[in-house]
Amino acid sequence: MKNLANFLMIFRSQTLLLIILAYAFSVICRFEWIYWASDYAEFFWNNQLMISTNDGYAYAEGARDMIAGFHQPNDLSYYGTPLSTLSYLVVKFSPFSLETVMVYLSVFLAGLVVIPIILMAKEVSLTSAGFIAALVASIANSYYNRTMAGYYDTDMLIISLPIFTFWGLVRLSVKRDLRSFLIIAFSMLISSWWYPSSFSLNAAITGFFLLYTLIFDRKNILNYQAILFMILAITGVEYFVRALLIVALFLFIKFGSRFINLKTMIILAILVGSIFVFFGGLNPIWFQLKFYVFRSVSDSDGVVFKFFNVNQTIMESGIVDFGLFAKRISGHEIVFLISVIGYTLLCLKNRIFLVALPMIGLGFLALKGGLRFTIYAVPMMALGFGYALISLVNLIKIDKKQRKIALYLISIFTFLPIVILGLVQLGNGVMIDEFKLILPIFVIAYFLFYLKFRKDISAMLLFPLSLFALCPSFVHVYEYKPLSVFMNSEVSVLDRLKKIAQPEDYTLAWWDYGYAIRYYSDTKTLIDGGKHLGKDNFAVSFALANNQVKSAKMGRLEVEYTEKSYTDKFNSNLKEMLKDYNATNINDFLLNLGDLNITTPKTRDVYYYLPDRMMGIFPVVAKFSRLDLLSGKEYADPFFIVSTSFMQGSNGIVLSEGLTIANDVTTVSFSGKTFRVNTYVQTMYDKDMKLQKQVHNIDENGRFYVVYMTDYGRFLVMDKEAFNSAYIQLFVLENYDKELFEPVILDPSAKVYKLKG
Repeated sequence: MKNLANFLMIFRSQTLLLIILAYAFSVICRFEWIYWASDYAEFFWNNQLMISTNDGYAYAEGARDMIAGFHQPNDLSYYGTPLSTLSYLVVKFSPFSLETVMVYLSVFLAGLVVIPIILMAKEVSLTSAGFIAALVASIANSYYNRTMAGYYDTDMLIISLPIFTFWGLVRLSVKRDLRSFLIIAFSMLISSWWYPSSFSLNAAITGFFLLYTLIFDRKNILNYQAILFMILAITGVEYFVRALLIVALFLFIKFGSRFINLKTMIILAILVGSIFVFFGGLNPIWFQLKFYVFRSVSDSDGVVFKFFNVNQTIMESGIVDFGLFAKRISGHEIVFLISVIGYTLLCLKNRIFLVALPMIGLGFLALKGGLRFTIYAVPMMALGFGYALISLVNLIKIDKKQRKIALYLISIFTFLPIVILGLVQLGNGVMIDEFKLILPIFVIAYFLFYLKFRKDISAMLLFPLSLFALCPSFVHVYEYKPLSVFMNSEVSVLDRLKKIAQPEDYTLAWWDYGYAIRYYSDTKTLIDGGKHLGKDNFAVSFALANNQVKSAKMGRLEVEYTEKSYTDKFNSNLKEMLKDYNATNINDFLLNLGDLNITTPKTRDVYYYLPDRMMGIFPVVAKFSRLDLLSGKEYADPFFIVSTSFMQGSNGIVLSEGLTIANDVTTVSFSGKTFRVNTYVQTMYDKDMKLQKQVHNIDENGRFYVVYMTDYGRFLVMDKEAFNSAYIQLFVLENYDKELFEPVILDPSAKVYKLKG
């Protein structure tokens, strides 16, 4: 009990109060999206807001299946994964529905990052710096974006857990107590369970701590013992067994101190190292490096074919410029630069913080590997900012005679932007609801702060300086309003499909929609957010971008061979097709697919899910099947322009994309050239929501096809290949081949066809 009491002393009143305030701040800011989104009925399903991240539906599917107690074989369900398990437990032991948990879980878990930040700073007597850092980190752009309300993903804890590890390491360096071992080991163990890909980061932290020990603290045996705990935590053995090994090692060190000597440590190191290697602890991170850094991952099937490299189309893995990089980490470039200086000074004063370099390095990898990495640098950069701010204000010395004037100036400096913002709103005749809510809270907070610190000018300065540092992030929180993944009308389509299709049936759709399709329609999919390398995407792209005959045959073959691969264990569906149909050249096979007699038995139904939202990415979708699979050479992209912004010009209708359509729609002009139109189609829905078409055949030798989708306010200009694609014919025009497809749901937001063959 005495040990427990001593341990709980970390929560002495001031520290606990700061943690509660920082946590409440994080939670309140994340309610901004909920407040905004609640005004839009199209974001709701089953009387609850829908989430804003595609990947979240993977975990939602797993949680749904866990609640049901089963799932179909080979349905790719995330059944039993950590986030799905946590969500299942919350639903089981609380009155909340799964839909509610999906929206709000990140709101309350993301704020936990403030705890280790403040505790870590407290260990080196920098509690105030830790509090400022907690505020900055909790709503920094990248951290907020990936942990906001409705962002249902593992990111809600992916940063908090490593920071708990750093707290343990800092605590060990300061207090040199054995309990730090448990903080370090179990935070790494939970991190490994929550996010298995954290192995590389945990391994790097372990390596840097060993390097730090050898350089700065080589005589400290506790550090070497801590490294043994860290290695055990990331070993590949079962999590429960790891926990037992950690406890056993802790008990041996705590109660067997008389046996601890150099020989014993060598034996323990050999034993722990052997366990680590034997159970695959050296799992490489080479694929991650190649994919995001070197960009040399080939989407080859490992046999013969060369596919389109998917990471060229993923925004998260795109290289970012410095300005965006700095804003993602600290909210503003100036705050970021101060943070870098502060972290450098902090490391000079307390070298243990050098151990955090792998996490910061991973964040800085965003300059090469894409903006998704910036989140890792947020907490330590925030701590650097807090330290820099504290160091700066501590340099300021105000004479007692000047204190009153200084207090007036600080108060004016604090309230000036608030007054200006209020006057701007009054001038525009609109007062933002958030401003009316936050203003009294701000006034009360400053009043209480003033009462406590009015005699300490240095402390008083922290309020406005911290406020100004947070302002860019406040603006970002207010302006960043992602839509829900699907609208109510789209989910309604999938819900209707769920009542029609069987769980063993497949829904063919682009990978962006895979997880949500599985969650709402409870059917299988070919590709999703986790299965979308070039070799996976090829067949779906081919089915959507080719004519209906080729599309139908590829759709059927890909589904049947995907199911067959689970039992026959082959790696390439296409290679297996070539073998079964006595073909030798894949390009010829695909070219003549329309004439192929399909003999593969049908085992289940296949549905095509064609959403309107795919219109904007259709050229990207087509890219994945427009290449020579033997050489990897890409074919020219189909000509396809989507325009919702246009105006009447003197020579015709001018599209924002630089094209001009003649008033009589007989020609299209761009780049100084004029081309004849082959066919012009105008579509509109009647009062019964049935699609009506007016087709005008203009010039059979014309190169381009023009479609005006009246109800969507949209022009499409395309070549013959795009016009004849399954997606355009089925979704835009509803010109389906009655021998191949059967319409199931024809909704303006999304259409579903059943493959007959």
